[in-house]
Amino acid sequence: MSKSMHAIPPAAGPYTLDAQHESGHHVPNPNTSLASKIAANLEPRKSVAGYISTPNRSDRKLQFGIDCAELVHFSHWEPGGEHVQNLVIKNVVMKTQKIKYKLPKTRFFSMDFPETVTLSAGMSWTIPITFRPVAKECYTDAIEFTTSFGRFLLPIKATLPEHVLEHPPSIDFTLCPTRETARRTFSLKNVGELASTFEWEISSPFRIAPRIGTLNPGQAVTIAIDFHPENASVFTAVAVCNFGDKNQWERSKVTQAVTVYGIGKYSHLSIESASSNFNFGRVFIGKRLEKRFNIWNDSDVPSNFRIVRAEKNTEPYFQFSTTAGTIAPHKNLEISITYIPVAAGMDSTEYFDIATVSGNTIHITCSGVGAGPCVSLNTSLVNFNDVQANTTCMRPIYIQNDAAVTAFYQFLTEPNSLFRIDKPWGTIGPNSSVALTIRFTPKEPINYYRRVYCLVEHQDALYVEFIGTCYNDKRRPATFHPKMLENYRLRVQNGLWSFGPEHLEEMLKSGTIQCRDGVLSFSNLERQKDVEHEILDYPYNDGLVSSEYFYENTGSDQAVTLMDTYIDFGSCSKYRVIDHQTIRIRNNTRGKMSCVWHMPGENLSSEETVFTVTPAIADIAPKSAIEFRVHFRPRTDNSFFGQQLECFVHFKSMRNFRLVNDDTFTPPWCLTPTVAGNTFPAGQDTFIPKIEFGATRLEFPASHVDKSAYRTVRISNTGDTPVKFAFADTDNKKDADIGGGTRVSFQGGPPFSVKPRIGLLQKNESRLVVFRFNPGEQKLYEQALRCCFNSSLSNSYDLQVKGIGFYPQLVFENQNTLFFKPTCVGTIARRNFTARNTSRIAIMFEWKIPKQYSNCVSIDPISGVLPANSSMSLTCTFLPTSEKHWSLRLPCYYSHALEENEITHETKTKRTTLILIGTGTSATISADPTLLNFEAILVNTIVEKEIVLLNPSDADLFYDLEIYKLTRADSWDMDLEDDKNKLKETDRCPLHIETRVPNSIRDSFLEIVQATDVFPARSNHTLKIRACVQEQTMHAFRVYYVLKPQSKFAPVIPWELVPGAITGGEDAKKIHLCDIRALGVHPIVQVTDIRCEGISKSLLWKFFSLNAFNEMLETVQGEDASLSVSNAVVVHQKLDEDFDFPTEGVTGGEYKEPPSLDYNFGAAPTGTPASVVHFSLMNPGVVPVEWVYYFPNDLEVEIENWADPGDYTEEQLHTNLILDNGLFSISPKMGVLNPGESAHINMSYNHKFPGLHKLPVVFKLKNGTTRAGKEIILYFIGTTIPFEQKCLHFHSAHHTFAPVSIGTSHPPIQSFRLANHGLLHLTYTIDTAPLQNFKAAEHDFAVFACNKVTGSIPPGGVEFVHWVFRPLEAREYSVDVSITTDDGKTSIITFSGHGIEEPPHIASLNAKSEDNVPSLQILSTSKQIARLSREHINFGAVPLGSQSRDLIVVRNTSATDKISFQWRVPLDALYGQVEHQQCIQITPSEGVLEAGESRFVKMVFVPVSNVCVYDLDLECVVVNETQKVAFEHFQETVSIAIREGRLSMDPRTVSPSTTTANKPLLGSAGSSKHALRGSKYSPLPEIYNAGVKAPGISVPDLFNTPLGAVSHKPVDTGIDFDAAPIQPTPQSLFVSVQAQSFTANTFRCIFDGQEKLYHPHRSNYAKIQKEKVVFADGDQLNLFQSTMEEMMDEIFQDPEVQALVAPPGTTTPGNDGSFGMLPYFAQISTNEKRNGIFLAPSLDASDEGKNETPTGTDVQDLFASEVLGARYFQNWVENILESTLYNLIQEANVGEFDVTKECFLLWPKE
Repeated sequence: MSKSMHAIPPAAGPYTLDAQHESGHHVPNPNTSLASKIAANLEPRKSVAGYISTPNRSDRKLQFGIDCAELVHFSHWEPGGEHVQNLVIKNVVMKTQKIKYKLPKTRFFSMDFPETVTLSAGMSWTIPITFRPVAKECYTDAIEFTTSFGRFLLPIKATLPEHVLEHPPSIDFTLCPTRETARRTFSLKNVGELASTFEWEISSPFRIAPRIGTLNPGQAVTIAIDFHPENASVFTAVAVCNFGDKNQWERSKVTQAVTVYGIGKYSHLSIESASSNFNFGRVFIGKRLEKRFNIWNDSDVPSNFRIVRAEKNTEPYFQFSTTAGTIAPHKNLEISITYIPVAAGMDSTEYFDIATVSGNTIHITCSGVGAGPCVSLNTSLVNFNDVQANTTCMRPIYIQNDAAVTAFYQFLTEPNSLFRIDKPWGTIGPNSSVALTIRFTPKEPINYYRRVYCLVEHQDALYVEFIGTCYNDKRRPATFHPKMLENYRLRVQNGLWSFGPEHLEEMLKSGTIQCRDGVLSFSNLERQKDVEHEILDYPYNDGLVSSEYFYENTGSDQAVTLMDTYIDFGSCSKYRVIDHQTIRIRNNTRGKMSCVWHMPGENLSSEETVFTVTPAIADIAPKSAIEFRVHFRPRTDNSFFGQQLECFVHFKSMRNFRLVNDDTFTPPWCLTPTVAGNTFPAGQDTFIPKIEFGATRLEFPASHVDKSAYRTVRISNTGDTPVKFAFADTDNKKDADIGGGTRVSFQGGPPFSVKPRIGLLQKNESRLVVFRFNPGEQKLYEQALRCCFNSSLSNSYDLQVKGIGFYPQLVFENQNTLFFKPTCVGTIARRNFTARNTSRIAIMFEWKIPKQYSNCVSIDPISGVLPANSSMSLTCTFLPTSEKHWSLRLPCYYSHALEENEITHETKTKRTTLILIGTGTSATISADPTLLNFEAILVNTIVEKEIVLLNPSDADLFYDLEIYKLTRADSWDMDLEDDKNKLKETDRCPLHIETRVPNSIRDSFLEIVQATDVFPARSNHTLKIRACVQEQTMHAFRVYYVLKPQSKFAPVIPWELVPGAITGGEDAKKIHLCDIRALGVHPIVQVTDIRCEGISKSLLWKFFSLNAFNEMLETVQGEDASLSVSNAVVVHQKLDEDFDFPTEGVTGGEYKEPPSLDYNFGAAPTGTPASVVHFSLMNPGVVPVEWVYYFPNDLEVEIENWADPGDYTEEQLHTNLILDNGLFSISPKMGVLNPGESAHINMSYNHKFPGLHKLPVVFKLKNGTTRAGKEIILYFIGTTIPFEQKCLHFHSAHHTFAPVSIGTSHPPIQSFRLANHGLLHLTYTIDTAPLQNFKAAEHDFAVFACNKVTGSIPPGGVEFVHWVFRPLEAREYSVDVSITTDDGKTSIITFSGHGIEEPPHIASLNAKSEDNVPSLQILSTSKQIARLSREHINFGAVPLGSQSRDLIVVRNTSATDKISFQWRVPLDALYGQVEHQQCIQITPSEGVLEAGESRFVKMVFVPVSNVCVYDLDLECVVVNETQKVAFEHFQETVSIAIREGRLSMDPRTVSPSTTTANKPLLGSAGSSKHALRGSKYSPLPEIYNAGVKAPGISVPDLFNTPLGAVSHKPVDTGIDFDAAPIQPTPQSLFVSVQAQSFTANTFRCIFDGQEKLYHPHRSNYAKIQKEKVVFADGDQLNLFQSTMEEMMDEIFQDPEVQALVAPPGTTTPGNDGSFGMLPYFAQISTNEKRNGIFLAPSLDASDEGKNETPTGTDVQDLFASEVLGARYFQNWVENILESTLYNLIQEANVGEFDVTKECFLLWPKE
């Protein structure tokens, strides 16, 4: 029944629900109230009288103000009787109510006749109700009451006795932690009239109690339900309650149900810091350290936790503030851990578990190290040197405490010993020091040496050695040096301790021993090796000095042995003679020794000491012993006495320095027996001792078996009387011998021992005793060491001592077995496993991999140290070399970890084995698709695609991807259409060359985003491939994968595996994965044409910096592109510094301003019509381009009203002036260009306000190749000139000359353009002072030279200033020159040039520079009536005197009008007349073209003046002749009308049209050769009278009438002035010509293979001087040319001449041959090519010296060579051929023949 709801069957019995309204009986639900049951039966009344409520008693009071019983219930009745109950109705409100009732519906209940009753506030009304049953069954009815506040029903019920139990319908546990028990209780009440027995049934995980019981009527019991979920699930169960009469169970049983809900949920605890390791570090003894952490309950259920120790038998060094509790959901509990160390150097590590029954377990590791003070002495040896007897010598020493705790120290010496220390014991504050003074007062003239130990509480002991030499007048021993002490110790280690000095000297002489650096040793190495050293103890490093103190003067290698270390006289009396005691000293050497006794205090007082020794001085024979008598002479009664005596033993031969050799010097020994006695009566109790121990419980750190650990404990006497203490000897079983002296237990004895065992504490004195722990086996040692005071057993103290001995123990997880999942052969698999040191001592381990497994498995670290009770994570590396199942057994050897310089004995090394199980497999990787085609992608734009890799094997793979770029041997480059076709191919192209490229989108334009190089088994993952190409070409790549041993993020491969079968590295096999194709395209726009009325394209190209603009837009990022900027272009920033290569996620970094250029609209007077410039913006790429121009106000962000933008700067005000008045405009400002499309953009500058106007405009390609699109800042610059102001205009303040070779003898003349755009004549002056200064700085060499420093320019005029740049070095030159006009304004121009080395020899003829000015016109304006086929011609490099030719077609674009054209060549000094002949000749220079007609124009360029850099603008003036004729006809008509009197002139009105167009301007110094009408700007705006509107046409315009004449138009003149034709305005078309001339020699040197080309038209010897006039006028020249042409024609037609050039074997017509007349091309043929003509070879110079008589054939050959090779002859031939070709072109142009037809032979074949 759990987890689901089941229907409960109806209760058995006589209760039914039918016929309820007829019989009045009803069986209610036992779980509902009686009122609710009756109300349910009365619901049919709703349909009759509306809804009437049946409230309970409390609701009835609130709603109706009536208080009465809940219901009327009749019980304990019998059929046939009459039963009456009284119903009391009370008015409980302050208002009087009228109450009336209706009789019950059934006849079984009766009442008095209903009457309306008035009840005042607080009044009651009693109503009797009579019940007359007729059968033994249940009856129900209701009484309807009507009050002042409404109606309600009162139930009436008559029931039989029944079993009814009342309980809640459901129990909800909500959330409960799993595996924990939650409890809910409820009350089960018997509301029936019969005693009921109940039984509960419920399913797991719910339990109910009590399950069975009996309830009397009215009795209740508390039922408890327990919920214990085992897992996190939703549980639903039904608790079934069966109740009834126990004797008639089946007949009377009633079943009811309680639904129980519960949800089991896991709890989860976590530590706030996410770290479960609590390292307390070093904590000083006696201190405690606390760490706090919070435990969070992250679950939705309470969590009960317990903190338990993970290990048993551990000491509670770490204490938790709370070990158990409950944490509410999503709450935390703070817990503190306290660490209390008990021993210095004890490394404690304990493990705890925070365990929850319903959730996770948190493992906590607590570790800490007990630390003692850090006390040290500033020196370990004090040398008193030579001291005279009976004098005192003092030396200071310092004892330092570097710890943060107080330290207690004690020197183990008597206060009045021979070496007296002023403060033998005391405390040292934290981080402080104490100064000590040592006094040395010797008596006997011998050498003295003593080691005094200094015990420090909670630290290893210290020692200081005192040496000194005493002498007197009679005896002077050898001086004792520290080096001698060190040499003696080395001598003892070499086994020479038993020889005296005299024996050693003899052995030296005999060579038995040797001396090296003062150290004696056996000469025989074998004997030296046989020297054995007895080791009495194996202490840890923190107990080395304590061990030496414990075993002082013991061992087999001791030269002198004190046989009695402790003498106790027991209880004595000063009034009796005390028997002496004996102290024995044994000489273990072969030399004779002497003993000198010193009693403490004998040098300081004349009185006899309490203890004396006789004899005070004695000799000891070799290998013998001597006895000394010790006497006890007490002076007081009831006192304790005790002293440490000093006996200095030395070799007899050491008494005099003459008998001593430094090499055999032997220091003395100091023996310190302890004597004690007391004067208390025997058997009588002494004073009650007051003793305090520094520790009540002494715990030793865990020790290795047979190793010793030491601890010091302080014993303090806080009383006023001396106290004798004695520790019971653990070997002595008799307590009576406590007062006796016994030896300290040696190895093999008891585990605990103490020194000193017996001592005397003076009043308020503290002493330190040293305890030793030496475990003999692995177990826990606990013992109570009894310390008795004053020789009384009743005064004793038991000190609890504890220690544990361990052998090292190392285990691995998973029962020493390590499993590896299947691994690919040649691939490294790693697994971490835990090594656990279960002992309490540190161990060291080392793996010894078998040789046969060394190339396939390794473990890191291979060796190490595991601290006590700690774990270490080790890494096992497995590299299978073959496909098979592997099972390896790897041994690990471990032993106790040794400290540095630790004394140890040979310990047994243990071994454990780790079993490794794994499988070697093979694997491959596949890709889908195998050919990834990116198709066309934007250059420098990242495009991503995905490819799926699949690993079907059972092993994880580690792989690297290698990208190879594919190229063909015949080059992969092709046009765009071929690329598109190639993209459609799916087969691999036959590529031959594979070049590996890095996997970097920056370096190789392709990048495979490989987030990880680990490929899990039986899986696939998706790789992102990014492409970003930089060239518009097809790119092909091939991808290989290489399986490698491990991931690049894994640790370095162990060197043990390097010789193995590793597949990675340079020789790794690469396997093909997939191919990648991509066609790179980049969005680009270019300005292909620019036009403005009256200005040439080349000049506009410079003004608007279009070379740099186009280059910026087509620059491919990532390249080191350098801009080829002309002299007039200023580039504000370099491209390669402004654009970053696009990468993924580029969102930040340093902002770089886009590059900027100047758009110079020039200058014009105020009021001049707006300057309109037309641009053609073309998309030459293959992708659409979206472009836009942003004005500053287009980029502004709207500012809120509350924001204060502040005051505007001058720059902002200037910008606002330009924007508000629309001085600059662009139309359209944005657009989208599809591939191949062009946009016509109009830019205008309005000359409204005078001044310089500059506006920044941003041009942006929205889908450009940078992260934010390609942007260029364009500075629109325009100047408006006031009428009275002069203006000298130049488009840039920086002018760059063309590069010039250093050392050239003829540097070219270069020009700088100056223009006068104002209305006034101006004069300029160039300041040459900077040039002179620059010349002086350059060794008086004129690098820059200006040929004209002053000049005058008329309005609208242009002047070219000539400069010569002659560099000395191959470097950059720059000079700032000021130009001043006559109005006082000065402008600074920076002239720069670059000197280059001699240019390389070029094989081509004319190496034309790339100026990028388009030669074709693309834009057409509506007013343009003619077009030129070319608008830019670049002749390149040409020699002086040579001819260069080109053709231009002039075409009439009008379909109706006839036009005329006229060429105008600028007459400048640089490009002007040489011998009255221009350097450029245009034929024809003028002409007329019908509608749609075109004509070829021949241009011949002959540089005949100086070496120059040419930049010319040729103007072609076009006039509409049709309009001109119509205008002239109309003008003639008006003239006739005037003559006939039909039209009269009125001089009173000023005409708006003047005749100044053909007159000089006001202020001009003369007529200008530049027609202002043909220039860009009009010289002066028209001026009208106030209120007079300018008409469109006027009569004076027709006749150029004088100023002041105007015509009036009669009514009947017959002339339609409204339809008057407009006078045509001449249009100017321009052709820019560029070239650079060289001298002939220079040209031949620069350009190879040009020696026989470009011959000058005049020889040097026939050159006529310029001042001599040859021809008076042009007619003479034409006559001469005609005459010469006729003469040459006759010469060529002469048969004799033709015979001279006839080929051998042929005949001429005069010789009766059939050859006929030679054509011209045959007459002038030769083997030398010159401008397309083969020239006759010149005579060989080697033949000039021959004097042979020529024959007839030779004479002909010689004549032909001289004639055909003559320079003038060749020039004439060239002119004839040129004219012929030009005529042919002209004839083809007019349609006289079709040049497209196939050629046919005019000369028959032989």
